[in-house]
Amino acid sequence: MLEFKNISLITSVITLVLCVILILAPEVIFLIFDVEESNSAFFIGRRAAMLFLGLSVLLWAGRNAPHSESRQAICLGLAVSMFGLAVLGIAEYARGYAGLGIFLAVTTEVALAALYFRVWLRHKD
Repeated sequence: MLEFKNISLITSVITLVLCVILILAPEVIFLIFDVEESNSAFFIGRRAAMLFLGLSVLLWAGRNAPHSESRQAICLGLAVSMFGLAVLGIAEYARGYAGLGIFLAVTTEVALAALYFRVWLRHKD
């Protein structure tokens, strides 16, 4: 069973890798998700990269946090965000705006949402 520390380490690495890819080679993401490249997509991608960087730093710095109200908030917030991203990914695929590659992200997001939600539930009381 993965604990908060390990889940945070995994998520921190994933978000850092996404940040670097979106800054240095956003075409990779467009190719995987089968999304058309445009100036607007590059603009949003660079902005998303900074959000990923912030999440990476937050999770790396907080990986050793003991159980607390703040850690619970982080777990619940990440669970909701990851689940929301998964739902949006499926919706965009259904609308024809993303290709099959989106399911790599959806699978990862659902797994992380479940892990963070499980930690939140286990320490809820």
